[in-house]
Amino acid sequence: MRLLFTIFITFLLCGNIWAQEEYRDEEYYYPTIKKINQDFNYEPVKVENNSLPTNFKPLRKTPSRFFSADLSIPDEFFLSNNLVKKVGAFYRAFGEIIILQGRITDSFNVPVSGAVIEIWQANSAGKYHTLLENDSGYVDKYFNMSGKSITDNLGNYYFITVMPGKTAGRAPHINANIRHEKFGMLETEIYFKGHPDNAKDYQFLAYEKWEREKLSAPVKYSNILDAKSIKIFTFNIVLEGVHDYKTF
Repeated sequence: MRLLFTIFITFLLCGNIWAQEEYRDEEYYYPTIKKINQDFNYEPVKVENNSLPTNFKPLRKTPSRFFSADLSIPDEFFLSNNLVKKVGAFYRAFGEIIILQGRITDSFNVPVSGAVIEIWQANSAGKYHTLLENDSGYVDKYFNMSGKSITDNLGNYYFITVMPGKTAGRAPHINANIRHEKFGMLETEIYFKGHPDNAKDYQFLAYEKWEREKLSAPVKYSNILDAKSIKIFTFNIVLEGVHDYKTF
C-alpha cells in the first residue's frame, strides 16, 4: 500500500515538472530570453565632441597677443585699478571715462580667484607715456598709464580708465598681462567691439575670426536709457587648464 502511494506521488511530481518544463520552453522561457537579448543587444552610442553638454566641453583659451608690447610696457605698474585719477589729485585724466570689467575662469568655467591683471594703454591722445619725454605736451599728468587688479572669489575684476586714443596704424586697445601661481602668465590685448578702426588694424586682422571675437569687448551703458552715460566694456578671460574647486 505504502509502495503504491509513493509511486502515485512520484507520478504527480514528475507530471508537474514536465508541465512546467513544457510551459517554460514553449510559452515563457525562450520568448522571455529572446526579448531580454533584444533589449540589451544595442549598438554602442557614438558621442561626438560637439554634442557633449556644455559643461563637459573645455572653453577656448583667450588668445595670446601676436606682437610684443615690450617697448610700451612700464617698468612699474600703478597698484590701483583706477587709471583716471592719481592718488590725492584734484583733477582727473583727460578723455572719455570707461569701465573695463570681466571674469577670469579656467577651461571649464570655474572662477579663478587671486589672479593678477596688469593693464597699460595709450592716453586719450593715443600716446604711451613710456615712449614720450617727460616734458612732452602729450603727457597727461593726471593719467595713470597702467593699473593693477586682483580677482575676487568669483573671478571678477574691474578697472576705471579712459578710452585710449588710436595710435599710428592701430585701433584703440588695452594691453593686459594676467598672472596666476597655477596658470602662469597670459599676455593678451583687449579691443573694443564694433570700433570702426578695428578693420584697419593690421595686428587685429592678423588673428583668426574666432580670436578676434574673443579679443573684442562688447559694450553696454551704465544707464541703458542714456547713450551718453558711462560705457562698460566686458572682457572675460579663459585660462587654459583646470582649477582646484572647493565648495563651502
